[in-house]
Amino acid sequence: MGAPVRAVFFDFGGVVAALDRDHMRALEREYGLPERGLWRAMYETPEWQALRIGTGSETAWVGAIRRTLDELAGHPVADAISQRWVECWRGLDQDILALIAGLRGRYRVGMISNATLTLEDELRDHHKIHDQFETIVNSARVGFAKPDARIFQHAAQAMGLAPGACLHIDDLPHNVAGARAAGFQAALYDGDFPALERELRAAGVQW
Repeated sequence: MGAPVRAVFFDFGGVVAALDRDHMRALEREYGLPERGLWRAMYETPEWQALRIGTGSETAWVGAIRRTLDELAGHPVADAISQRWVECWRGLDQDILALIAGLRGRYRVGMISNATLTLEDELRDHHKIHDQFETIVNSARVGFAKPDARIFQHAAQAMGLAPGACLHIDDLPHNVAGARAAGFQAALYDGDFPALERELRAAGVQW
């Protein structure tokens, strides 16, 4: 167990927002995409890398998604998949929302997300959970993205805490590793909430 945790940060997509990975794989099989093909098209292109640090455009990103999907499938699939990609997102993770509610008052609660400039409006106007987070660190606004140590250092500074007093929850192993490299404590969440509970309690987090 490390230093006592004083702040818990959450990723948005894949943690607060529930991602159905089984359905993603089913879509990939249906449309002849390789495993992780959807993810690669959405989040591993240079256009996304630029957009998430505030230097790209949504138009360029969408164009890259479409091109990559068609290239990976070997035939046109972008039109069909673009209508169904939303099926992979299952709203907000109710277990995570209950966790956030239980932590608030005991811990400082924040968000660290690789996102576009629309994140805050989405949290406020669509999901109506903006006020659940004391600090929201959006990569597109600060100019660097996970797993870059600077985004975690920025988040800790925003809370006025040392990195070691902060814990970040993310669904991507390289972001968990990045948080730890920046001095944070960190936990991986892949949809298995009991496993996350055990990991948090092992870190001394109580709610």
